[in-house]
Amino acid sequence: MTLRFRRLRLRAVTSDGVYGADVPFASGLTVLWADNTKGKSTCMQGMLYALGLERMLSPRREIPLPHAMTTYLNTDDDKRIEVLESSVSLEIENGDGQVISVNRAVKASTDTRLVTVDFGPALSEGATGLKQQNFFVLDPGAAQREDGFHHFLEGFLGWRLPQVRRYDAPETKLYLETVFPLFWVEQKFGWTAVPAAIPTYMRIREVHKRAVEFIMDLDVYKLEVQRERLAERIAANSKEWSVIRQELDRFVARGGGRVAALSESPVADPAALSNAHVQIVEGTEWLPLGAIVTQLRASIAEMAAKAVPMVEEHSEEVAQRLQLITQQVDQLNAERIRIHGIQQLKLADMQSLQRRIIVLDDDLQKNLDVQRLQRYSGVTAALTPDRCPTCEQALVDILLSQEAVSAVMPVSDNIEYIRSQKKMFEDILVREEAEDSARRDQLSAVSRNLIDYYSQIRLLRSELVAPGSNPSAAIIEERIRAEARMRDLEALQAVFEEALDRLGTLQDAYGKLLQELAEIPNEKLSQRDRDKLTLLTGLVQSQAKDFGFSTFSPSELSISEDSYRPEKEGFEIGFETSASDAIRLKWAYQLSLLELATGKQTNHPGMLVFDEPRQQSSSRPSFQNLLARAARAKKRNQQVIFSTSEDLETLEGIIARIDCERVIFPGYILQKLS
Repeated sequence: MTLRFRRLRLRAVTSDGVYGADVPFASGLTVLWADNTKGKSTCMQGMLYALGLERMLSPRREIPLPHAMTTYLNTDDDKRIEVLESSVSLEIENGDGQVISVNRAVKASTDTRLVTVDFGPALSEGATGLKQQNFFVLDPGAAQREDGFHHFLEGFLGWRLPQVRRYDAPETKLYLETVFPLFWVEQKFGWTAVPAAIPTYMRIREVHKRAVEFIMDLDVYKLEVQRERLAERIAANSKEWSVIRQELDRFVARGGGRVAALSESPVADPAALSNAHVQIVEGTEWLPLGAIVTQLRASIAEMAAKAVPMVEEHSEEVAQRLQLITQQVDQLNAERIRIHGIQQLKLADMQSLQRRIIVLDDDLQKNLDVQRLQRYSGVTAALTPDRCPTCEQALVDILLSQEAVSAVMPVSDNIEYIRSQKKMFEDILVREEAEDSARRDQLSAVSRNLIDYYSQIRLLRSELVAPGSNPSAAIIEERIRAEARMRDLEALQAVFEEALDRLGTLQDAYGKLLQELAEIPNEKLSQRDRDKLTLLTGLVQSQAKDFGFSTFSPSELSISEDSYRPEKEGFEIGFETSASDAIRLKWAYQLSLLELATGKQTNHPGMLVFDEPRQQSSSRPSFQNLLARAARAKKRNQQVIFSTSEDLETLEGIIARIDCERVIFPGYILQKLS
């Protein structure tokens, strides 16, 4: 996960020939100096442009380079020359030692969204005959598609950018434009925020946190995503369980039964499903389906063993059976009337409960409003039984004596009381609704039994007046009805067992999901994350002290475990610092991220780019200490690039005492090439 710049090449074809510049970069600190308006920004923004990162500056797809690369350039003898064509090339190296040269046109006949990559050191060593491949930038898919340059660059750096949440879509990749500002501070916008001026227009939720978490390779977001995705999978499991349960309830209800001892939501206990069974109503009682099937199977076998009798042989038995069924019908009708009466009473009770809950909810809101007004005004009204709480008028014209009126509860106690009452009535309503559903199922089953009994009564009556020599139609139909019912009950049992198998699969998955959830640490930050933030805090404190941070003691600085921004005593540092101290804090934070990469496993590329780091007229000692600290990067095999237009004599006095490379342009950076 390393990125090194090796060489930058700028080329502009003009009416006066080819102008250009080659800028070499080395390990450690490289200081690039040019006077104001001489092309320093052309170099810095040229590197951004070559890598397709101009949207780090703005959502607009405009070329960020100045006129010297787009329309005209000035020469040292004050000539103005029109630019006909121009391009930028940047040679970079990754941690595996692979070198590529990235080429992108600025002004040309080709589309500026085209990026051409030469696989080799085409700039520093002039290698020719290299493998070449074209990519695209800026268009949708540049970060995801195989031919997208940022997708290629991500792989070249050895990164795997995470999927993050968006405000207007489920997920998206954490784009390179949101990560690079943590180690590339450009002059126009980069110095305006700590830790970095990260673009927010991509509508990534908490984009600053996501970028820092990636650069520091923190576990916190990974754990958060794991929890969210596990919660989603558990919710999906629960929803599928509920769907199967509802389908089963409807199917069993159509067969005159109900499902018993089956949980409404997934449970991990394997024994929970073994107790589930189907109940069928017989008369006024609910009996297990298995018992009814066993009884019915024995009855069918007994009927099959006997021959079908004639009507005259069976007339007395038919009359007895008719009387018995008539009695059963009377009992079922009485039961139906009883259940219906209970249902009507309970319906009125439920409506009363609903009205009571609505009134309590209204009372609760009114009391909450009163409490809010008291809190806003800073005055707690003392409610007394003999004073109006609104106008403070004495209440004397009442039926009860003043002595009989008890003290009024405070508003906070009243709120808790109303909440408890509301919760109690809601629980009662839920219980009543469940009982009402069971009564409706029972009424439905009773109605189906009555329909069956009425059919049998009609058949038995017709048999009593049938010729005596005819076979008993009642016995034949009874056998047919028994066999048909057996088939229905067996089909019902088969569907139930199939549903239990599906629920068993969901139950196994639910248990595994709970186990996965239990394995995720309960704390937001892992110990590995805390160690990194502790080390980062120490580095920021040390560097802030070196750079002359003076708004308060640098030892009071810390890094927030929530936002990862510098804070003091739990509060983020804002306007209380001076402008120059804000810049010093920016130096300290970004250099600390660089140094952290040597002691901890992070995704930092081991490089840092500062464009005009001496902002807000920072003092010379502070700037000198910054350069000295940055020069230590060479020992860590890291790279730091500073561009500046600082007074050259002052700058040379500083860099003469530190180990760094210097690139000095005494005039315009773009010079005519032979």
